[in-house]
Amino acid sequence: MTMNMADRVEFNLNEQNIIVSVGGEWDQFALANNAPELVGEQVIGLSVLDFVSGNVTRQFLQSLLQLVRSGSRPIELEYRCDSPLEKRFMKMHVSLTLSGQVRFINSTLRIEHRDQACHISKSVQRGKNTNIRCSICNLIKSSHDWLEPEKISAFNTQAHTGLQVVYGICDSCAQQLQKQYLTQ
Repeated sequence: MTMNMADRVEFNLNEQNIIVSVGGEWDQFALANNAPELVGEQVIGLSVLDFVSGNVTRQFLQSLLQLVRSGSRPIELEYRCDSPLEKRFMKMHVSLTLSGQVRFINSTLRIEHRDQACHISKSVQRGKNTNIRCSICNLIKSSHDWLEPEKISAFNTQAHTGLQVVYGICDSCAQQLQKQYLTQ
């Protein structure tokens, strides 16, 4: 789905991290990305953590939620939310509402089109040769380097099944996030 610069995907969490509302173009985004199981009526009442892959990513989200709930300040974080044919550069604004809910507003900053589709799927378990995908920048660790998915040579041989990955956070993003949000 091509998102316009004004497109926003929003959701609110209660104190137990349960999704209590969705807004903006949530349903349109889910349907356009072949994910009818993620429309609002399917996710409201579920924990946001049910939709987060990877222990490192889950721990980061929990730290971010704790920081926002402490009332210190809203958080703004740039990240990628790619589709097979698009690199989507996004901004997440996370804040505490007057009622104590945590509000996430995700907006598109820019979109870059890919020449070739990159299909990526979550691996069911991690092995020594499993690729790691950064949940923030979407780069994939192949051997020792973090690369764009289309630059990974093995990618072309897995066009039908997609590149199998587990999710984490690359060292560069971890250091930036630690410095920007978690050491203050």
